[in-house]
Amino acid sequence: MFAVINLRAVLAFSFLAVMTAGVAPAASPDLTEEGEARRDAHRLLFGDFIAGRQATFRGDGDLEKLHEVVVSAGTREFRDGDVLELPEGSQRVASMFRHFAMDGANLSKIKDIRFLPFAADSSPHESKQVEDFFRVQFTTMPLPVAGLPTLRVKFDIEDGETIRVDRVLFTSGLATRRFDDIAYRNLGVEFPRERVRLDVDVSRELSVGGTANIRRERFLRYYAAPGGVHASYERWADERNFLPGRQIFKMEYALVRGYSESDPKLKEFAGRPGVPDLSFFEAYDAGGYIRRIGEPFKDIEYAMCFDNYPEFMATGKVGRGTPRVEHFDDAAELAAGFIADQIRDGGRTATWWEVKNESSIKSEWDHHWKKDVDGWALLAEFHNKVADAVHAVAPDTKVGGPTSAWMQLQVGDFGLYRSQADFVTRTRESLDFYSHHFYENIGTLGAHERRGRGYENYLLGRYEACLDMLRAHMHAVDAVKPILITECGSLQPGRQPSDNWSRLQAWSAFVTKSLQRPDQLDLVVPFVFLTVPWNPTSGNAAFVPGEGAHPHAAIDEFESTPIAYFFELWRDFDGNRLPVTFDREWLDVVVVHDETKVSIAATNMGGRRLELDLSRLARRVDATSVRQTRLRYVDGEMVFEPSHDVEAEAVPVDVGETTVVHVDLPAPLRPYRTLRQARWFAHATAVKSAGRPLAFEIEVDEPAVSSATLVVGVHREGGISSPLEATLNGRSLLIDIGDAGEFSEYFAPLELEIPASWVVQGQNRLQLAPVPGMTVTSAQIRTLAR
Repeated sequence: MFAVINLRAVLAFSFLAVMTAGVAPAASPDLTEEGEARRDAHRLLFGDFIAGRQATFRGDGDLEKLHEVVVSAGTREFRDGDVLELPEGSQRVASMFRHFAMDGANLSKIKDIRFLPFAADSSPHESKQVEDFFRVQFTTMPLPVAGLPTLRVKFDIEDGETIRVDRVLFTSGLATRRFDDIAYRNLGVEFPRERVRLDVDVSRELSVGGTANIRRERFLRYYAAPGGVHASYERWADERNFLPGRQIFKMEYALVRGYSESDPKLKEFAGRPGVPDLSFFEAYDAGGYIRRIGEPFKDIEYAMCFDNYPEFMATGKVGRGTPRVEHFDDAAELAAGFIADQIRDGGRTATWWEVKNESSIKSEWDHHWKKDVDGWALLAEFHNKVADAVHAVAPDTKVGGPTSAWMQLQVGDFGLYRSQADFVTRTRESLDFYSHHFYENIGTLGAHERRGRGYENYLLGRYEACLDMLRAHMHAVDAVKPILITECGSLQPGRQPSDNWSRLQAWSAFVTKSLQRPDQLDLVVPFVFLTVPWNPTSGNAAFVPGEGAHPHAAIDEFESTPIAYFFELWRDFDGNRLPVTFDREWLDVVVVHDETKVSIAATNMGGRRLELDLSRLARRVDATSVRQTRLRYVDGEMVFEPSHDVEAEAVPVDVGETTVVHVDLPAPLRPYRTLRQARWFAHATAVKSAGRPLAFEIEVDEPAVSSATLVVGVHREGGISSPLEATLNGRSLLIDIGDAGEFSEYFAPLELEIPASWVVQGQNRLQLAPVPGMTVTSAQIRTLAR
């Protein structure tokens, strides 16, 4: 009945034998087989491997990480096709680092590298490439068991060029001195399940953002543009009610170099270095793939992102095609020219165009490196120029950014947030939307257990807190526009069960949280692929090539991976919202109904296994059955449980699990009223406690509030140790902190239900007592009205 998915059994890769060779049965009942292998590799790394090697550490105590290690030193020269063999042990410790790097000379002439024998067909993602330094992200590495073959690096170098390598480094380390076993245990099994009663109001629908429908098409997407993969995969996803969502368009590769010899090539204008000759579009067909898009995707909304602006107008290879300032106008005209040509040749273009991928970080926007230049001001200027140029030729096309990565807005005493906020202020006249990326890492597994050990990701409240800050500022500067989350998920590499669980858990948790914010979010795209032709065995792919299959082959030549179960889990979740209440921290629940059923999606990010009590709902609707679909991680394996009957009063949800439950109806629900939810923000954001009460003005324009919740975003190193004292319109209250005192760094909203009569139509004055070291990131009143 249930499918137990062992990745090593499912994926028939060429190195399958070496992946599993030498793995003995787990000696510890608490640690999975994978955990045993990773523990042994960890001992190797911090023992014999770094002994005698130059190593750099960051952090303190048990949280001290091995940031970088010099794997080998000594000058060597390489030409195209040459192979660099790394020292013994490298193949087992590489997976504990994010980047492979080299320093030397002429390294900008490297076109590509391949990690042999483990990723011979995969091109690693370039992170930094200049004359004297080269860095890429590690591609997926096998389980680090004893007996793996030596790790080798094969070079693809420009014809006739020679590079010099002085040192080889593994950098951006992921491992602390103490082996972290959380990802390799059954979490919460030492405690009994805790019951949580869900109270679902079936008499009323819940309208958020002007509609009761959950707008599934906004949130359940996969990473591709329509027509971006073989139609057989698109049909498979469509049967599961998923749409393509977003893709990147890399100008240097698509326009300047071309993907085939016959493609026209974009060149500089004769006699004008750095200026593109836009007569190129007279010969170029920008609409080819648009014309190939078939039903039902032909007219859907989707996003695209410009990146890798031509190198002849760029600063260099550090910022992945960052235009030089003197060529901002030329780059804007090129972007507008492409969009106009695509509409002319193909009949349409993407709904949303992002100006530059992940331009909030240095490796993507070279101007951030320059100390004498305001990189963010230049970023805003460039976005404005591109938006204005595009709107001049395609007024209906929406342009936005900054497509931020690393949304650690608290960094630099919220200096990073202020840069983001200033970007909104500077671009509010030109941009149509703002977009961001949110990623977890392996720390998302057992996040609640890590709360006192430096958990720094987003799924314990930081996602919501960041969105609320940005939204509040939009209200403050009259720039309330849609937010797009064009990538979200987990940065964890690898294809082992824990790696897959890290991704699957994060994707579903982001979906459940995002579904509650249709008033803010117009598009959310989990970083999940149907197939990845340029990296065929990617851990993010639902399908990988079968033996001998071409990377572009149809679905029947590919094999499914555990990633495919993300689509199965969510395939039937749709309908109109119903209000739901419950008393549980770190639990997200969304409830909808359609003609045949009430559906519940629940994500448990807390540290205890739960039992959801749906008995009251089942009685109210005279349920004919209660069915649960589960996707979880048990005994070191991914376990998918298709829809099956469960007891309404005891629906199990494990730690980190997102589950979908369907309550079947004997007749369609007919809710006779609608509740309207609205969020009303104070304009002040990132207000630091400085010894006196913090004051906020919250304007509420709702005359018929039936219930209300005060929401205060809070950040504090060391957590919050006691309830927050506050007054609202002169009435005293205490905001409960839950387990906020158990966090090494707390950054999340605190909520308190307040009497509707306390909220006035007009200005509401909130005062918070000072707490040393606390920053109030945003304040709002969330109202429900009939």
